Amino acid sequence: MKRFKHYLGCALVAVLFLCSCKKETTNIFNMFEDVKVTYRANSPYAVTDYKEVNPGDSVYLEYTIESAKKGMYAVCIFETSAAIPSKIFLNSSQRRSYSGIVKLKMDTRVGKTSYRIWALDSAGIYLGDGYKSVTIDVRSDYKYWTSRELYIPDTVAKVKNCYYSLNTGALYSYSNGAANSDKIDLGLYRVPVVATNGVVSYVYNIYALDANPLPFTSYDISSWTKRGTLFAAPKTGQSAAFLALRTGAQILTAGKSAKPTLKAITTGLAAGSLFYFLTPEGKYGAFYVNSISSNNPEKGVFLNVDVKIQN
Repeated sequence: MKRFKHYLGCALVAVLFLCSCKKETTNIFNMFEDVKVTYRANSPYAVTDYKEVNPGDSVYLEYTIESAKKGMYAVCIFETSAAIPSKIFLNSSQRRSYSGIVKLKMDTRVGKTSYRIWALDSAGIYLGDGYKSVTIDVRSDYKYWTSRELYIPDTVAKVKNCYYSLNTGALYSYSNGAANSDKIDLGLYRVPVVATNGVVSYVYNIYALDANPLPFTSYDISSWTKRGTLFAAPKTGQSAAFLALRTGAQILTAGKSAKPTLKAITTGLAAGSLFYFLTPEGKYGAFYVNSISSNNPEKGVFLNVDVKIQN
Protein backbone atom coordinates (compact mmCIF):
# COMPACT_ATOMS: atom_id res chain seq x y z
CA MET A 1 0.00 0.00 0.00
CA LYS A 2 2.86 2.34 0.83
CA ARG A 3 4.47 1.53 -2.53
CA PHE A 4 1.19 2.31 -4.33
CA LYS A 5 0.89 5.68 -2.53
CA HIS A 6 4.50 6.44 -3.48
CA TYR A 7 3.84 5.78 -7.17
CA LEU A 8 0.60 7.77 -7.05
CA GLY A 9 2.40 10.72 -5.53
CA CYS A 10 5.10 10.64 -8.22
CA ALA A 11 2.44 10.56 -10.93
CA LEU A 12 0.66 13.61 -9.44
CA VAL A 13 3.94 15.52 -9.25
CA ALA A 14 4.68 14.71 -12.90
CA VAL A 15 1.22 15.91 -14.01
CA LEU A 16 1.59 19.15 -12.06
CA PHE A 17 5.05 19.69 -13.58
CA LEU A 18 3.81 19.18 -17.13
CA CYS A 19 0.85 21.50 -16.57
CA SER A 20 3.12 24.22 -15.18
CA CYS A 21 5.39 23.93 -18.28
CA LYS A 22 2.58 24.08 -20.87
CA LYS A 23 2.93 26.99 -23.30
CA GLU A 24 0.59 28.37 -25.89
CA THR A 25 1.99 27.58 -29.34
CA THR A 26 1.95 30.12 -32.14
CA ASN A 27 -1.10 29.89 -34.38
CA ILE A 28 -0.05 30.34 -38.00
CA PHE A 29 -3.57 31.46 -38.85
CA ASN A 30 -3.33 34.62 -36.76
CA MET A 31 0.39 35.33 -36.42
CA PHE A 32 0.46 37.63 -39.51
CA GLU A 33 -2.67 39.68 -38.84
CA ASP A 34 -0.79 42.99 -38.72
CA VAL A 35 -0.66 43.12 -42.53
CA LYS A 36 -3.77 43.95 -44.54
CA VAL A 37 -4.11 43.69 -48.33
CA THR A 38 -7.03 45.33 -50.15
CA TYR A 39 -7.77 44.64 -53.82
CA ARG A 40 -9.70 47.39 -55.61
CA ALA A 41 -11.68 47.53 -58.86
CA ASN A 42 -11.14 51.01 -60.30
CA SER A 43 -10.53 49.54 -63.77
CA PRO A 44 -12.74 47.18 -65.82
CA TYR A 45 -9.66 44.98 -66.08
CA ALA A 46 -9.31 44.63 -62.29
CA VAL A 47 -9.79 41.39 -60.38
CA THR A 48 -10.40 41.41 -56.64
CA ASP A 49 -11.05 37.74 -55.92
CA TYR A 50 -11.79 35.42 -58.88
CA LYS A 51 -12.31 36.18 -62.55
CA GLU A 52 -12.71 34.23 -65.78
CA VAL A 53 -11.03 35.74 -68.82
CA ASN A 54 -10.19 34.80 -72.40
CA PRO A 55 -6.65 34.13 -73.68
CA GLY A 56 -4.91 37.39 -74.46
CA ASP A 57 -7.09 39.49 -72.12
CA SER A 58 -5.56 42.14 -69.86
CA VAL A 59 -5.92 41.85 -66.08
CA TYR A 60 -5.01 44.39 -63.40
CA LEU A 61 -4.22 43.74 -59.74
CA GLU A 62 -4.98 47.08 -58.06
CA TYR A 63 -3.91 46.74 -54.46
CA THR A 64 -3.05 48.50 -51.23
CA ILE A 65 -0.93 46.72 -48.62
CA GLU A 66 -0.71 48.08 -45.06
CA SER A 67 1.29 47.09 -41.98
CA ALA A 68 -0.01 48.15 -38.56
CA LYS A 69 3.13 47.64 -36.46
CA LYS A 70 6.26 46.87 -38.49
CA GLY A 71 7.84 48.79 -41.30
CA MET A 72 7.62 47.32 -44.81
CA TYR A 73 10.80 47.45 -46.87
CA ALA A 74 9.65 45.41 -49.88
CA VAL A 75 6.47 44.11 -51.49
CA CYS A 76 6.44 40.78 -53.33
CA ILE A 77 4.04 39.73 -56.08
CA PHE A 78 3.91 35.96 -56.40
CA GLU A 79 2.37 33.90 -59.21
CA THR A 80 1.68 30.25 -58.35
CA SER A 81 3.34 28.99 -61.53
CA ALA A 82 6.50 31.06 -61.00
CA ALA A 83 9.62 29.94 -59.16
CA ILE A 84 10.26 33.22 -57.34
CA PRO A 85 8.18 36.35 -56.75
CA SER A 86 8.85 39.76 -58.28
CA LYS A 87 9.92 42.34 -55.70
CA ILE A 88 9.27 46.07 -55.26
CA PHE A 89 11.51 47.96 -52.82
CA LEU A 90 9.81 50.67 -50.78
CA ASN A 91 11.06 54.05 -49.56
CA SER A 92 10.73 55.55 -46.08
CA SER A 93 7.35 57.14 -46.83
CA GLN A 94 5.87 53.75 -47.76
CA ARG A 95 6.75 51.75 -44.65
CA ARG A 96 3.18 51.40 -43.39
CA SER A 97 1.13 51.70 -46.59
CA TYR A 98 1.80 51.14 -50.28
CA SER A 99 -0.50 51.06 -53.31
CA GLY A 100 0.31 49.68 -56.73
CA ILE A 101 -1.03 48.15 -59.92
CA VAL A 102 0.19 44.93 -61.54
CA LYS A 103 -0.75 44.74 -65.23
CA LEU A 104 -0.92 41.23 -66.67
CA LYS A 105 -1.47 39.87 -70.17
CA MET A 106 -3.04 36.41 -70.02
CA ASP A 107 -1.37 34.93 -73.08
CA THR A 108 1.03 32.32 -71.71
CA ARG A 109 -1.27 29.57 -70.43
CA VAL A 110 -4.87 28.56 -69.90
CA GLY A 111 -6.50 27.43 -66.67
CA LYS A 112 -6.32 28.84 -63.14
CA THR A 113 -3.45 30.93 -61.81
CA SER A 114 -3.41 32.50 -58.34
CA TYR A 115 -1.53 35.59 -57.19
CA ARG A 116 -0.48 36.71 -53.70
CA ILE A 117 1.01 40.00 -52.53
CA TRP A 118 3.01 40.11 -49.30
CA ALA A 119 5.40 42.39 -47.39
CA LEU A 120 8.96 41.90 -46.11
CA ASP A 121 10.70 43.71 -43.26
CA SER A 122 14.21 45.21 -43.33
CA ALA A 123 15.75 41.75 -42.84
CA GLY A 124 13.70 40.22 -45.64
CA ILE A 125 11.41 38.43 -43.19
CA TYR A 126 7.85 37.69 -44.27
CA LEU A 127 5.30 39.97 -42.61
CA GLY A 128 2.07 38.66 -44.14
CA ASP A 129 -0.28 38.85 -47.11
CA GLY A 130 -3.54 39.56 -45.29
CA TYR A 131 -4.49 35.93 -45.93
CA LYS A 132 -5.74 36.98 -49.36
CA SER A 133 -5.10 35.87 -52.93
CA VAL A 134 -6.75 36.40 -56.30
CA THR A 135 -7.35 33.73 -58.94
CA ILE A 136 -7.60 34.23 -62.68
CA ASP A 137 -9.11 31.45 -64.78
CA VAL A 138 -8.15 31.69 -68.46
CA ARG A 139 -10.68 29.84 -70.61
CA SER A 140 -9.08 27.21 -72.81
CA ASP A 141 -8.76 28.00 -76.50
CA TYR A 142 -7.45 24.58 -77.47
CA LYS A 143 -8.33 20.91 -77.05
CA TYR A 144 -5.92 18.41 -75.53
CA TRP A 145 -6.30 14.69 -76.25
CA THR A 146 -3.97 12.62 -74.05
CA SER A 147 -2.64 9.05 -74.13
CA ARG A 148 -4.55 7.84 -77.17
CA GLU A 149 -3.46 4.38 -78.38
CA LEU A 150 -3.15 4.34 -82.15
CA TYR A 151 -2.58 0.80 -83.49
CA ILE A 152 -0.98 -0.57 -86.60
CA PRO A 153 -3.64 -2.05 -88.94
CA ASP A 154 -4.69 -5.67 -88.54
CA THR A 155 -5.53 -7.08 -91.96
CA VAL A 156 -7.52 -10.09 -90.71
CA ALA A 157 -10.05 -9.00 -88.06
CA LYS A 158 -9.71 -5.33 -89.03
CA VAL A 159 -10.77 -4.10 -85.58
CA LYS A 160 -7.62 -2.33 -84.40
CA ASN A 161 -7.94 1.45 -84.03
CA CYS A 162 -5.53 2.62 -86.72
CA TYR A 163 -7.38 5.83 -87.70
CA TYR A 164 -7.51 9.07 -85.75
CA SER A 165 -9.79 12.11 -85.69
CA LEU A 166 -7.62 15.02 -84.60
CA ASN A 167 -10.65 17.28 -84.00
CA THR A 168 -12.44 14.94 -81.59
CA GLY A 169 -9.69 12.66 -80.31
CA ALA A 170 -11.71 9.61 -81.41
CA LEU A 171 -10.07 6.46 -82.76
CA TYR A 172 -11.49 4.19 -85.45
CA SER A 173 -10.78 0.81 -86.98
CA TYR A 174 -11.33 -0.24 -90.57
CA SER A 175 -14.58 -1.92 -89.48
CA ASN A 176 -16.18 1.29 -88.19
CA GLY A 177 -14.09 3.75 -90.17
CA ALA A 178 -16.26 3.91 -93.28
CA ALA A 179 -19.22 5.31 -91.33
CA ASN A 180 -16.95 7.92 -89.73
CA SER A 181 -14.51 8.65 -92.54
CA ASP A 182 -15.61 12.30 -92.72
CA LYS A 183 -14.02 12.72 -89.26
CA ILE A 184 -10.76 10.81 -89.85
CA ASP A 185 -7.59 12.88 -90.33
CA LEU A 186 -4.90 10.22 -90.50
CA GLY A 187 -4.10 6.54 -90.57
CA LEU A 188 -1.11 4.67 -89.13
CA TYR A 189 0.90 1.91 -90.76
CA ARG A 190 4.38 0.44 -90.50
CA VAL A 191 7.03 -0.65 -92.96
CA PRO A 192 9.58 -3.41 -92.25
CA VAL A 193 13.26 -2.60 -92.64
CA VAL A 194 15.73 -5.50 -92.98
CA ALA A 195 19.29 -4.81 -91.86
CA THR A 196 22.33 -6.37 -93.53
CA ASN A 197 22.53 -8.89 -90.68
CA GLY A 198 18.94 -9.98 -91.29
CA VAL A 199 17.45 -8.22 -88.25
CA VAL A 200 14.00 -6.79 -89.00
CA SER A 201 12.91 -3.44 -87.56
CA TYR A 202 9.93 -1.21 -88.39
CA VAL A 203 9.30 2.36 -89.42
CA TYR A 204 6.00 3.86 -88.25
CA ASN A 205 4.33 6.30 -90.62
CA ILE A 206 1.06 8.20 -90.98
CA TYR A 207 -0.95 9.43 -93.96
CA ALA A 208 -4.03 11.47 -94.81
CA LEU A 209 -6.86 9.58 -96.48
CA ASP A 210 -6.57 11.77 -99.59
CA ALA A 211 -2.84 11.02 -100.07
CA ASN A 212 -2.05 10.18 -103.69
CA PRO A 213 -0.73 7.60 -104.06
CA LEU A 214 -1.92 5.97 -100.83
CA PRO A 215 1.09 4.58 -98.96
CA PHE A 216 -1.03 1.86 -97.31
CA THR A 217 -3.24 -0.16 -99.67
CA SER A 218 -4.13 -3.27 -97.65
CA TYR A 219 -7.47 -1.62 -96.82
CA ASP A 220 -9.87 -0.52 -99.54
CA ILE A 221 -10.98 3.04 -98.69
CA SER A 222 -11.99 4.03 -102.22
CA SER A 223 -15.57 4.79 -101.13
CA TRP A 224 -14.62 6.71 -97.98
CA THR A 225 -14.83 10.46 -97.47
CA LYS A 226 -11.28 11.82 -97.60
CA ARG A 227 -10.36 14.80 -95.43
CA GLY A 228 -7.50 16.94 -96.71
CA THR A 229 -5.40 17.22 -93.55
CA LEU A 230 -1.79 18.37 -94.03
CA PHE A 231 1.30 17.49 -92.00
CA ALA A 232 4.70 19.04 -91.39
CA ALA A 233 7.92 17.03 -91.25
CA PRO A 234 8.41 15.53 -87.77
CA LYS A 235 11.17 16.42 -85.33
CA THR A 236 12.56 14.23 -82.55
CA GLY A 237 13.27 15.05 -78.91
CA GLN A 238 10.29 17.41 -78.68
CA SER A 239 8.93 16.73 -75.18
CA ALA A 240 9.74 20.21 -73.87
CA ALA A 241 8.44 21.88 -77.04
CA PHE A 242 5.11 20.05 -76.76
CA LEU A 243 4.69 20.90 -73.06
CA ALA A 244 5.43 24.55 -73.84
CA LEU A 245 2.30 24.77 -76.03
CA ARG A 246 -0.11 26.19 -73.43
CA THR A 247 -2.53 28.26 -75.51
CA GLY A 248 -4.25 28.04 -78.85
CA ALA A 249 -2.35 31.16 -79.95
CA GLN A 250 0.97 29.43 -79.27
CA ILE A 251 -0.18 26.36 -81.21
CA LEU A 252 -1.23 28.61 -84.11
CA THR A 253 2.14 30.38 -84.20
CA ALA A 254 4.15 27.16 -84.00
CA GLY A 255 1.93 25.41 -86.54
CA LYS A 256 2.20 28.22 -89.10
CA SER A 257 5.97 28.32 -88.63
CA ALA A 258 6.20 24.57 -89.36
CA LYS A 259 4.33 25.02 -92.70
CA PRO A 260 2.35 21.75 -92.98
CA THR A 261 2.25 20.71 -96.66
CA LEU A 262 2.67 16.91 -96.57
CA LYS A 263 -0.03 14.33 -97.23
CA ALA A 264 2.02 11.60 -95.54
CA ILE A 265 4.98 11.17 -93.22
CA THR A 266 7.17 8.36 -94.53
CA THR A 267 10.41 9.06 -92.63
CA GLY A 268 9.19 7.34 -89.48
CA LEU A 269 7.97 8.34 -86.03
CA ALA A 270 9.68 7.50 -82.76
CA ALA A 271 9.07 8.20 -79.08
CA GLY A 272 9.57 11.93 -78.63
CA SER A 273 8.58 12.77 -82.20
CA LEU A 274 6.36 15.77 -82.85
CA PHE A 275 4.77 17.10 -86.02
CA TYR A 276 2.36 19.96 -86.64
CA PHE A 277 -0.75 19.62 -88.78
CA LEU A 278 -3.44 21.71 -90.43
CA THR A 279 -7.01 20.41 -90.72
CA PRO A 280 -9.39 21.25 -93.62
CA GLU A 281 -11.21 23.62 -91.24
CA GLY A 282 -8.03 25.68 -90.87
CA LYS A 283 -7.15 24.49 -87.35
CA TYR A 284 -3.49 23.99 -86.45
CA GLY A 285 -2.36 21.38 -83.98
CA ALA A 286 0.57 19.35 -82.64
CA PHE A 287 0.86 15.55 -82.64
CA TYR A 288 3.31 14.07 -80.11
CA VAL A 289 4.43 10.44 -79.71
CA ASN A 290 4.81 9.47 -76.06
CA SER A 291 5.93 5.90 -76.71
CA ILE A 292 5.75 2.96 -79.09
CA SER A 293 4.62 -0.37 -77.64
CA SER A 294 5.96 -3.22 -79.73
CA ASN A 295 6.09 -6.04 -77.17
CA ASN A 296 2.57 -6.18 -75.80
CA PRO A 297 1.19 -9.67 -76.53
CA GLU A 298 -2.34 -8.76 -75.38
CA LYS A 299 -2.84 -5.39 -77.04
CA GLY A 300 -0.49 -5.53 -80.02
CA VAL A 301 1.65 -2.75 -81.46
CA PHE A 302 0.53 0.83 -80.94
CA LEU A 303 1.70 4.41 -80.58
CA ASN A 304 0.70 6.22 -77.39
CA VAL A 305 0.13 9.79 -78.55
CA ASP A 306 -0.97 13.23 -77.32
CA VAL A 307 -2.61 15.89 -79.51
CA LYS A 308 -3.21 19.60 -78.96
CA ILE A 309 -5.42 21.46 -81.43
CA GLN A 310 -6.97 24.92 -81.64
CA ASN A 311 -10.63 25.25 -80.69
